[in-house]
Amino acid sequence: MKNTIFILWMLLAVASQAANSTTLDTIYANEHMNMALFFPSKIKQGIVGNDNFAFTYNREKGQTLGLLKAVPGKDSNLLVITEDGSVYSYLVRYAREISYPNRFIGLEERIGSEDQGVGEDVQQERVAQTLVADSSEVPTISDRRFQASCESLLQLPERKHSVKKEQGLSLAVTNMVYMDNEVYVQFEIDNHSGVRFDFGDLELFKVSGKRGRRSSYQELELQPRYRHNVPTSIMHGQKSRLFYVFPKFHLDKGEKLRANLTEEGTSRLVALTFK
Repeated sequence: MKNTIFILWMLLAVASQAANSTTLDTIYANEHMNMALFFPSKIKQGIVGNDNFAFTYNREKGQTLGLLKAVPGKDSNLLVITEDGSVYSYLVRYAREISYPNRFIGLEERIGSEDQGVGEDVQQERVAQTLVADSSEVPTISDRRFQASCESLLQLPERKHSVKKEQGLSLAVTNMVYMDNEVYVQFEIDNHSGVRFDFGDLELFKVSGKRGRRSSYQELELQPRYRHNVPTSIMHGQKSRLFYVFPKFHLDKGEKLRANLTEEGTSRLVALTFK
């Protein structure tokens, strides 16, 4: 409901600027390939109208890259707002075959700006500042090391398989690897709930004792140093594999780990306890 209201508000906000524009372009996607969309500025928000489409991007660090996937269903629309205030709108359609799964979006494709009272010269200055910031941004050495390790570990066979199913969602831990001073935990989320799952948060706790006994129960949240391949949404019938990298820890006698997976904007929760 919130997404619907937001889309209507944005369309009304840019109507005056888009009135003289040409027909919206169509972008095709399917479930077999990632349709990669590269925008001139970092993506601030991306919304699709139907659950048979999913648009993902890096919400934490911000990226110019967004990935569109689809399963068979009705056509829909994609609305993207970038950090320079530009608004982009496209029709999206399922296609069994995609000849070229990459598209570089130009500034000329934007339909307007979310800053209705700001002059065009100020908007152009913001665009230029954002592009300079993007080109100068360099990942840290630690990030590059974590990323390379995660990509390599994703190729390994599953060694661990602790699973919890709740409300059509399945959360599993498929690998836990100690490397140097970190622990790499591989999670797998499987969505068979019938609707799209919008990723909210995935937290890991070290717990001991029982909840019913306040004097003996303790929990400590473990803060990740790096997250890899975290989705923004998972469509029905699809899986997502992701890695969290934590500072090295050990479990004492009687201690266990608990992972809490939550959905953004809903009360859906999957809690998995494992060792």
